[in-house]
Amino acid sequence: MKPAIDIDSLRTEHESDEQWEVRRSFMEEHKDDFEEKELIVLAQLFTNIEFLGCRYPPITMKRIATLSEKVSAKYRESRRNKLKRTFVEASDAAEQKAKRTFNNK
Repeated sequence: MKPAIDIDSLRTEHESDEQWEVRRSFMEEHKDDFEEKELIVLAQLFTNIEFLGCRYPPITMKRIATLSEKVSAKYRESRRNKLKRTFVEASDAAEQKAKRTFNNK
């Protein structure tokens, strides 16, 4: 019998509440399937992919995608109605600002 994993003790100080909840959910879902060290690594890979857009070798990406199906779906559904950031190139932003400035005169 494997020793119980104290998941709540694994939160790191740099994690936002949102990131922690997603990583915690992943670990809760798989705590009986992996040893603690491997579970921690898999959960960190998952959050790196989900929040930071990190990419890993294809076999790793496929494994994480399979393991995170339920957690990812739940997280993405919760984000559906939240505000979304839009990124634009600095040159486009400057051009739009200049057009507003000139149009207002």
